[in-house]
Amino acid sequence: MLVYISQKGEGKNLKQIRIKPVILVGGKGIRFGEDKIFLTLKGISVLNRTYFVLQKVFDEEPLFIGRKALSFPYNTVPDEIEGIGPMGGLFTALKYADTDFIFLTACDMPFINEKVLHYMKISLREDTDIYIPHYNDGMIEPLFAFYHKRIFPFVEKQIENRDYRLRTLLKSTPDMWIGPANQDQVSNKNRNRRSTYRVQILNEREIEFIDPELLTFFNINTRNEFDKAQGLLEHEVR
Repeated sequence: MLVYISQKGEGKNLKQIRIKPVILVGGKGIRFGEDKIFLTLKGISVLNRTYFVLQKVFDEEPLFIGRKALSFPYNTVPDEIEGIGPMGGLFTALKYADTDFIFLTACDMPFINEKVLHYMKISLREDTDIYIPHYNDGMIEPLFAFYHKRIFPFVEKQIENRDYRLRTLLKSTPDMWIGPANQDQVSNKNRNRRSTYRVQILNEREIEFIDPELLTFFNINTRNEFDKAQGLLEHEVR
């Protein structure tokens, strides 16, 4: 069962919430034609662009999770379960991190807006299990989201069932609940139910106020998208 909650003020007890930022570097870049971890835009690797933003926003040092053969001068942990995509990275991150939350993102998102990420950080609720952006009429971005360690059993069970889609964690059910009304009542009712986890939503209006073009969620999967990213940077310079 999912319990959906809308945005409502700043997170509770923010100073007590520890968050480990995690960058997934496990993909092989099959659609792109080469390993995307080595992509460079304007002399700076896409990987480093992401790393620098996360380093500014979070107190914890960013953690890289990926293939065993990777060698970085950064804090890196290999996937415990290889070959199942981002779900394997989430599994490893939740198992390895010693923080309440992780923030999960990918290595192919060159335009992460520091202010969007900071806004999500300060509005994260301590009773949230997943905090995810919704934009473009219901699109979600599971690789720009916060996950609490409480969801580890759900991730583990999903892997056992051979369902490796992150979006499965966010499927709506007849029991889902949306909106701020009676929020505390819902929280109290479900707090100790192991079958329930809570999904906090960052809506498009909030995102567009900071990042009108939604470039935070731009990712590079193809050569055309790489060319577009270069063009966007050229436009920035001008």
